[in-house]
Amino acid sequence: MLKPQIIIVTGAVVLVAGLFFLPKVVVKNPSGIATQESLNNKKTETAEQESHSMETSESQKQKLSLFKKNLLKSTSIQEQSQWTDSLIVTFKAVNQWDSAANYAEKLSNKINDEATWLKTAETYFEAFTFALDSAKIRTLGQKGYTAYEKVLSLNENNLLAQTKMGVLYKSLNPQAPMKGIQMVSAVVKKDPKNEMALFYLGTFFAERGAFPDAIDRLEKVVAINPKNPDAWIYLAQCYEETGKPEKVKEALTNVLALDISPEIKKELEKKIKSIR
Repeated sequence: MLKPQIIIVTGAVVLVAGLFFLPKVVVKNPSGIATQESLNNKKTETAEQESHSMETSESQKQKLSLFKKNLLKSTSIQEQSQWTDSLIVTFKAVNQWDSAANYAEKLSNKINDEATWLKTAETYFEAFTFALDSAKIRTLGQKGYTAYEKVLSLNENNLLAQTKMGVLYKSLNPQAPMKGIQMVSAVVKKDPKNEMALFYLGTFFAERGAFPDAIDRLEKVVAINPKNPDAWIYLAQCYEETGKPEKVKEALTNVLALDISPEIKKELEKKIKSIR
């Protein structure tokens, strides 16, 4: 069964699960799931990354200070939106994702419309997926879930919010994941060609060892979008788990044609050569 990992790649991001064939490549887990095993194995790296994330250049500090002052002085919602957006972009640039989400939420509470709550929810989701501390992961995930609920209270047909809520529910309730899976499945029933929902369903099935079901969903994803490297890599792993070496080669070869980092490309080429 696939063992998800939470590690981050710089540059082009390829999101995969176990990546048994890329042992030296660091990746971000697409389902946003922090397993206790992955957290235990990454204690040292976590401390280093969190320390690094707090390193802010003098120029960035000055920008943040200026944006905060301008936000405080702003009297119109338009100005507050402008300076909040500037803060969010800068906080993301220095990997302070929780701060970015916090400012997004403050603005959403004032404006209270679908678009601002969706931006807040997505920012919390990003913060959740990049966090490595287990307590922070849960807190950010719960805040993201609540923000997506706000989106649905304003537009019950927002399929992006429904999908991400399902992902978060499954991640935050590992002992009872079915509700989250059902939430994402409901999106596919409404929109059978929803790439994101199909992709997450594929990863869910793969994590549970249901590889034929995972392959079915992921093949639909690449049929919709052949330039989705995440789906191709998941497919490669599922094909290998089900004894289909030629399919593994085909899937990984398709990834090589896409925009991926040189490091990942090198490892994929090595994997392809090793397949008999």
